[in-house]
Amino acid sequence: MSIRIVTDSTCDLPEATTNEYGITVVPLYVNIGSRSYLDGVDLSREEFYERLPDYDPPPTTAAPGPERFRRIYEGLAANGATEILSIHISISLSAVVDSARSGAQQTKAVPVTVFDSRQLSLGTGFLVAAAAQAAAKAVPWRRSLPPWKP
Repeated sequence: MSIRIVTDSTCDLPEATTNEYGITVVPLYVNIGSRSYLDGVDLSREEFYERLPDYDPPPTTAAPGPERFRRIYEGLAANGATEILSIHISISLSAVVDSARSGAQQTKAVPVTVFDSRQLSLGTGFLVAAAAQAAAKAVPWRRSLPPWKP
């Protein structure tokens, strides 16, 4: 049994933690003016916050689509996942949960449970880390798995 954990970039977990537990982090889109960036991929947190006072209009975010989640879930299944727990930012703050649920419904290779953390930032991150630690205890070799990158 291999339970894999998926979350989104709003969880604010350090990369060392996501790497240690093989947590897959799906980046949200950060929209600044007419440009769109993948959070933590095309735009670092440091760069975002350094430039924040100069943004006019203020930046917005967007959730990845269901197809992105489906591809991630299917990729994890192809790499040995027998179950997936996908934990995300509060549905009252973002459409990520809806998108992840749609992607999960389209996934046939592995059971996927999508969980609304009802939190943001490290409130979500702490739930994700606890789930990953529990999954690692269930399967001791699990900690040696690298995060799957789509």
